[in-house]
Amino acid sequence: MLLPHITVFFLVVGTSRSSDTIAVHQNISDGQTIVSANAKFELGFFSPGSSKNRYLGIWYKNTSPQTTIAWVANRETPLIDTSGVIKLDNQGNLTLVNGSGKVIWSSNSSATGTNMNLVAQLLDTGNLVIKNGNETNNEIVIWQSFDYPGDTCLPGMKLGKNFITGRETYQTSWRSTDDPSPGEYTLSISAVKGEYQQVYIRRSSAIKTRIGPYNGVSFSGRANYAPDASPASVSYVIVNENEIYITFISNSNTTTLRTVLTPDGKLEILQQKFPNTEWILISTLPVDYCDIYGVCGPYGSCNTATSPNCGCLKGFELKNSDDTSPDNGTSVCRRGTALDCGPGEGFQKFSSMKLPDTKNAVYSSNMSLSDCAVACKNNCACTAYANPNITPGGVGCLLWFGDLIDVRVFPQNGQDLYVRLAASELSDLHASFHRKKRVVMVVTLSIAAVLTLLGLILAFYIRRRWKKKSYVEREGRPKNTLNKGDSSQIGSAEVPLFSLAKISRATNDFSVDNKLGEGGFGPVYKGVLEEGQEIAVKRLSRSSGQGLVEFENEVICIAKLQHRNLVKLLGYCIQGDDRMLIYEYLPNKSLDNFLFGRPLL
Repeated sequence: MLLPHITVFFLVVGTSRSSDTIAVHQNISDGQTIVSANAKFELGFFSPGSSKNRYLGIWYKNTSPQTTIAWVANRETPLIDTSGVIKLDNQGNLTLVNGSGKVIWSSNSSATGTNMNLVAQLLDTGNLVIKNGNETNNEIVIWQSFDYPGDTCLPGMKLGKNFITGRETYQTSWRSTDDPSPGEYTLSISAVKGEYQQVYIRRSSAIKTRIGPYNGVSFSGRANYAPDASPASVSYVIVNENEIYITFISNSNTTTLRTVLTPDGKLEILQQKFPNTEWILISTLPVDYCDIYGVCGPYGSCNTATSPNCGCLKGFELKNSDDTSPDNGTSVCRRGTALDCGPGEGFQKFSSMKLPDTKNAVYSSNMSLSDCAVACKNNCACTAYANPNITPGGVGCLLWFGDLIDVRVFPQNGQDLYVRLAASELSDLHASFHRKKRVVMVVTLSIAAVLTLLGLILAFYIRRRWKKKSYVEREGRPKNTLNKGDSSQIGSAEVPLFSLAKISRATNDFSVDNKLGEGGFGPVYKGVLEEGQEIAVKRLSRSSGQGLVEFENEVICIAKLQHRNLVKLLGYCIQGDDRMLIYEYLPNKSLDNFLFGRPLL
């Protein structure tokens, strides 16, 4: 989701001149403007918001919803009417005068040399320059508006310090949306020789937010751009004997960026994608509680994913037992064990961190991380080290001396920080780590053992079922076992179970030649078992209507009522929908012969 940003509405009344320059003694009155060569920027008079005061400024041309101010000349000395006139004299000084001829604003510039064709030209970069019109190189200028930024930083503009002239350039917020005079907030780079580069947002002289340090690509310590943003720009930090500055340039013809320091102290990064005329907010800072400078104090670490947000780095503890949180913005964290520069001291690695303020750090550009560790180890005053350079194969070494301030957990753009700890703290941390490792190992092994046991039980069960199924398919089911729904009462009657395969072989696959007859419940077949015993097989018809209960009752009844004058039940067979009773086979008239001694016919 894109965050809302401040839009300045202002009134511009006038007509555009075809030229992008102001020549010597050529007046530009309120109501007239000049436009850069490719119509990207326009210079003229405007009134911001609901104010009736008039200002000389530069704004983006053809943007919406309203023209966006990029630079203001007379921020602190507004005109109260439309009598203002801007003109360039033959000394190369650009002045703004009111109706009575009083100078309201001046570039305070002067040209040296003769035979110069002095002009004030508005470039397509948004830079207003005073130069020799005969000079085609726009880098050679007498004066430029880029040296005097307001609340907006444009591509190509420098923020930093020139050590030769002593001029320092930085962004300054407007006092309000109706008043472009310098407000309470400034954004500047740490332009001190020997200090590693980072950016501060200050309210008056107090640091409110720190951006950085520079990581070789951009300034860390800020949130990622909005998901739909694709800023095609490159940031540079230039450090040499003459100057220190940061700048960014756009490397695309389809997008452009600008940064604005708002009246309430927020840094907004806005993007325009051509041919769209809208500006889209893609990033802002500060975003959350942890962006407040030094909110957790020295050796404190801020994390928006925890409650409270503040805590002490490992190896450090709250100063007083009454302190429950360092969220009061004071210094509350101290070392658990003081350093003694003993041989057992070492470094604890903290990952995904915003590196501490580098005001008390020393930077070396040609040291590897291992060399950096040795250098810090050999200096007892060194409290931490890191490689700030995230470029592939990038080297560099930051050594901190003193307190570590403004540290936070920052998963998006975090880096590794190595903090010096006493030997006892390291051993405790290592012991705690090994304890946790052992606990994790025990838990892991226990879970593995349980899962293995369950797997073996399941495998045994599946194997047993498979064997059981295979046996039934091959030989029929074991004795006294039935399908789902069968009663266990048959088993209690101790009646043998025959397999369907065995009965099928005995009856020649229930051949018609073996059929003895058919009753109400199904046909009866004669068969001979493999051991030679003759049997009579009563096969229950599927359409007979006799159910499983009736079948059970018949088996149990006949089994319990065995008698020398009754046909003997030898067993039963149940497989699928087939239900059969196996009796001893008796030829016709065999009972009559047994009773009366008559021969069989």
